[in-house]
Amino acid sequence: MRSILFLGTGGARFVVARQIRASGGMWLRLGATQLHVDPGPGALVRALSHIPPCNPRELDAILLSHKHLDHSGDVNVMIEAMTSGGFRKRGVLCAPQDALSGEFVVLPYAQRFPERIEVLRPSAGPYRIGEVDLFTSLAHQHAVETYGLHFRHGDMRISYLPCGRYFDELAEDYARAAPDVLVVNVLRFADGMDVDHLTWEDAQSLVERVRPKVVVFQHFGTKMLERDPSRLAVDLEDRLGLRVIAADDGLELDLDTEVAAVVA
Repeated sequence: MRSILFLGTGGARFVVARQIRASGGMWLRLGATQLHVDPGPGALVRALSHIPPCNPRELDAILLSHKHLDHSGDVNVMIEAMTSGGFRKRGVLCAPQDALSGEFVVLPYAQRFPERIEVLRPSAGPYRIGEVDLFTSLAHQHAVETYGLHFRHGDMRISYLPCGRYFDELAEDYARAAPDVLVVNVLRFADGMDVDHLTWEDAQSLVERVRPKVVVFQHFGTKMLERDPSRLAVDLEDRLGLRVIAADDGLELDLDTEVAAVVA
């Protein structure tokens, strides 16, 4: 089985602070390997309250695309949960260097608990985690060190494009990864503030260039939510002829089924 469970699909300060959408990140099951990506505020509660519960002690790795709190707020408690309070040294932590040192978000005591720490670098890999090979994207244009994550499991390729500004090389990098499934953070509908995040127009342009079989949008800010992401996804699916999904909190996608439906 290969699946992604969205423990939270909210992004940006106001949505996260008010929990208009949850911010628990994504839980990937790729064969026998389980990965928790970007455990933001509430991640542990969302994982344990899911039916059936996600068991942190079964995790093979916790991964941070970057250290902003909507992506990393629960990273320390998830590390403790993965390692049984630090008494069982196990699992892998993957994170950029600036999440681990300087103005770190992973506390030094918690860094001692995983069996291994992989410091993410631009365009690097493979980092081997169980049955999965992980590669990083080029550096995103964002306020802190940020990398996209390209996962390979058997014949399946899954890419996660976190926060950052659009630029042509970004689209080229993700196109080279040739993902079957592309998860895209699209925070803003339009950009009146010139911030380092994709707008809806940016996201559409990127998807047109990457051409995955299935694209999933998530990490929505208030203006995206006001525009109804589900309706936007339907319109884009009709225009591009791709499978386009706007994720809701708690959505669990069977990746094999979604990809097979497109291929058929």
